[in-house]
Amino acid sequence: MSPSSVTVPMHEQNSSGESGAATLTQIGKDVKVVITLKGAPATTPQPAHIHEGTCGSIKGVVYALTNVVNGQSTTTGRNATVDSLLDGTHAINVHESADNLGKYVACGDIVKR
Repeated sequence: MSPSSVTVPMHEQNSSGESGAATLTQIGKDVKVVITLKGAPATTPQPAHIHEGTCGSIKGVVYALTNVVNGQSTTTGRNATVDSLLDGTHAINVHESADNLGKYVACGDIVKR
């Protein structure tokens, strides 16, 4: 049976001071992704994505998520399943800002726990 929800620990990257969790929940044919980060800036939007690969080897963007603002982001959609993202080849990544996409501030590998 496929999980209906999974929580992904989001680990600090590049001494950002930002960490937290992302929860992926199956809602019909879509996945709801809720990211909560402590230590995030209050007003700077931080782009977030589901990428191919792992935090140690990030590859291309699979799904763009709603920007994290004041440590919060909620995205529903994507026509995906939680189960399809649990294959060990996807990660959730948060960038410092739209102007500095090369600096990652938090990342979590999407894996079965």
